Amino acid sequence: MRKILFAAIALLLLGALLPQINHNYPGYLVIGFGGELNKGYEMNLWFAIVALLVILLTIFLVFWLARSLFRAIRGSVDRLRFGRQRIARRRLTSGLVEFMEGNWSRARRQLLKSAPRSEAPLINYLAAARSAFELGFREEANELLAKAEACGEDTRLAVALSQARMQLQDKHYEQCIASLKRAKQVEPKHPALLQLLQQAYYALGDWSSLRELLPELEKHGNMREEELHQLELEAYQHQLGEAANRHDSDKLQSIWHSLNGRWQRNMELRSLYAQLLHQIGADSEAEKQLRWLLNREWSPKLADLYGCLTGADATAQLSSAEGWLKEYGESADLLTCLGRLCMRNELWGKAQQYFEKSLLLRQDPVSSAELARLFQALGEKEKAARLFQEGLMLAVKDLPQLPMPSQDKPLLGVHA
Repeated sequence: MRKILFAAIALLLLGALLPQINHNYPGYLVIGFGGELNKGYEMNLWFAIVALLVILLTIFLVFWLARSLFRAIRGSVDRLRFGRQRIARRRLTSGLVEFMEGNWSRARRQLLKSAPRSEAPLINYLAAARSAFELGFREEANELLAKAEACGEDTRLAVALSQARMQLQDKHYEQCIASLKRAKQVEPKHPALLQLLQQAYYALGDWSSLRELLPELEKHGNMREEELHQLELEAYQHQLGEAANRHDSDKLQSIWHSLNGRWQRNMELRSLYAQLLHQIGADSEAEKQLRWLLNREWSPKLADLYGCLTGADATAQLSSAEGWLKEYGESADLLTCLGRLCMRNELWGKAQQYFEKSLLLRQDPVSSAELARLFQALGEKEKAARLFQEGLMLAVKDLPQLPMPSQDKPLLGVHA
C-alpha cells in the first residue's frame, strides 16, 4: 500500500513539473525507417518520454490485472474444491470418533456422507460397513465392503479381515475360515489374520487345523507366551480327548507320540493321557505313565487312580507304591491305593491293615466300602455291615433333622 502511495505522489509531482521542464528544456525526437519509403516520425522529446511511460504502465497494468484475475479465479476454485475436502475430512474425523464410541448410526451417516470426497475412501467404507453390520444391515455391509475393495488393488486384505470379523461375530465359522484362507494367499504371515483364523478354529472345535496353525502363531501371531502356551495345551488336550471318546487306542497313542518332548514331560498333559488310557482300557500303558508322574511329583488324585489300574505286573506295581510310602509318607489316598494293590496281589491281611490305617487318617466312604467288601468276602458279616453303614452315612451328607421313632414306644400308623 505504501509503494502505491509513493508512486502516485511521484506521478503527481512529475505531472506538475513536466510542463516547466518542457518549456525550459525543449527537445526534439525523430524516428526514421530506412528502405525505399524513407519514412520518419517527428515529435517532442518529452512527449515521447511520457508516451513511452504510459505504454509501459499500461502493459504493466494489463499484466497485473490478468495475473490478479487468474489468482482470484484459481483461489475461488481451490476454495470450492479444498473447502469440500475439508468438510469431508471433518466428517471423516467425526465419523471415526462416533465409530470408536460405538455410535453406529451417526458413524455410518457421517462416513457415507464424506466418502465421495474423502482422500481415503477405503477407511470410510470399511468403518461404515462395520457400523451397518452392528446395526443389523447385513446386505448393506456387504455392499460397502465391495465398494471398499473397488478403491484400489491393495485393499483385498483389509476387506477380507473386516469381512472375517463380521462372520466370526455372526458365528459363521466356515465362511470366516474360507475368507481368511483366501486372504492368506495374499499375506500368509499377517498377525491379525492368523489370530482370526485361530479364533475361528477354536470356536469350531477344529483342533487338528488349530494344531497345524500353532507354529505360524508362534512365529508371527504376536501372542503372549502364556496365551500361546495355554492355547497349545488346550489343542493337545482336545485332540487326545477326541481319540479317547472314539475308543481309538492307536490314534490316542499316535497323537501322544507326535508331541515333542517338552509337551510329553508336561505334568498336566501326561496326567490326562494316563487317565484317558485307563478310560479306554489300556491300563498297562496308563500304569507306566502314572508311575513316571508319581516318581517325580506327588498327586493324591493320581495315586487314587494308580490303585485302580490293572498293570502288567501287580507285584511290581505294589512295590512302586510302597516306595512312595517311604518317600512321601503316609496319606489316606496312598494307603487306600496300597490296600487295593494288596487285594490285587491277594494279600488280604496286608490289605486290611492299609484300609484301616487310611480310615484312621480320614473317614472316607470309598475306603469304608473297600474294607467292608473285604470283610464280607472273609465272612465277617457284622464288621462288613457296620462299615457299609458308616460308608453310606459318610456318602450321604447334610441329612435334615427329623424326629425318629423311639424303640420304647409302639410305632403309630403301622398296620399289621
